[in-house]
Amino acid sequence: MGLSGVRGAQVHVREAVLRYLIVGGGIAGVTTARRLRNLAPKAQVTLVEAEPRPYYLRPGLIDVLSGDKSLDDISPYPLSWYEGQGIEYRPGSAAVGLQPALRRVFLSSGEELSYDRVLLATGAEAFRPPIPGADLPGVFTLRTAADVERIRARAEVAHAALVIGGGWLGLEAARALRACGLSVVVLERSLWPLFRQLDREGGEVLKGRLEGLGIRVIVGTSCRALEGRGQVERAVLESGEKIEAGLVVMAAGIRPRTALAAEADLAVDRGIVVDERMATSAPGVYACGDAAEWQGRVYGIIPAAREQAEVAAANMVEPGSAVYAGTVVQNRLKVAGVDLLCLGETQAQGGPGEEHRLVDPKGGSYRKLVVRQGSLVGAILLGDLSGEGAIRELIASGKPVGGLLPALLSPRD
Repeated sequence: MGLSGVRGAQVHVREAVLRYLIVGGGIAGVTTARRLRNLAPKAQVTLVEAEPRPYYLRPGLIDVLSGDKSLDDISPYPLSWYEGQGIEYRPGSAAVGLQPALRRVFLSSGEELSYDRVLLATGAEAFRPPIPGADLPGVFTLRTAADVERIRARAEVAHAALVIGGGWLGLEAARALRACGLSVVVLERSLWPLFRQLDREGGEVLKGRLEGLGIRVIVGTSCRALEGRGQVERAVLESGEKIEAGLVVMAAGIRPRTALAAEADLAVDRGIVVDERMATSAPGVYACGDAAEWQGRVYGIIPAAREQAEVAAANMVEPGSAVYAGTVVQNRLKVAGVDLLCLGETQAQGGPGEEHRLVDPKGGSYRKLVVRQGSLVGAILLGDLSGEGAIRELIASGKPVGGLLPALLSPRD
């Protein structure tokens, strides 16, 4: 199937009429439904989704927030698509109970659905840090279409915004709010933005690019409290500084939705624990996507959700037919209009001289190549992605980098 994390997924089309139920209509759920329909054309495929509207591209919510796109623009599968695929689609139907022994799922409407095999693609929810004042009107998380609608409404009356969290979502939210005409401050408790993806030098370059867009970035401190009379008006930092803000977006990460599985006594740790077949601890129950934990890891990225969904669908139709072998993490992002590519090992594991950098603060670009035993094992490209193809090939092949290093660091010289 051409997927890095899928092995042995040669599944024969099955004609048995089984009832497949999918809980969750995000990328993992939709991918599974589509694959099930291909593998078992006569089967009954039902997808229940708590949100009231069909699947949308979650990263595209930033463009909706900025006003560059509408929700329809980021919704690739309208209701007619589900009907055309023969998928019984139930938006606005939250699953509130699961009984694996009876093979039943209970909906918030009181309805019970029976299944032969069920997939839990319950996704993740935004984490709201326990900050005093976080429940004030004007404080939001950014995860759903409804969140974006509320933030946009608030942005029409607010003048200044604070974004708590300097990861990809926080920085993109800051860019979108700046496009809405607000003054914006980003607060990141680590020592530089995109702390997980970048090193200090790269983080400093990115910080400069953001400040060039009129976005202030405060690092190395956190929010002590949010204050205001009847609504949020300011943030008090641990440093003692006060930041005026009539709109606050918390972009402090996500947490897998595991309540449905936990209440059904499935094995749950950080996520819903699955094996290499995407099977949970209960017979006939599978899980994938942002809610799933495989070998102690919750990926939380779209490529992993897609690959896990392919494996789950194959095994729901023909148990034991496919194995998940992990997803190769490659971060290619556009952060506040700046291209960023992270490949392989972005931190050297050996001695000195293994990390090679080219820093261009004025041009707003940064390049870092990580070499071990003469071979290129990782790279960070920020602002300038030229030479990407050659770098990818060298990392994948493990060939000696030899005299190519100067050209890879300065491909335009």
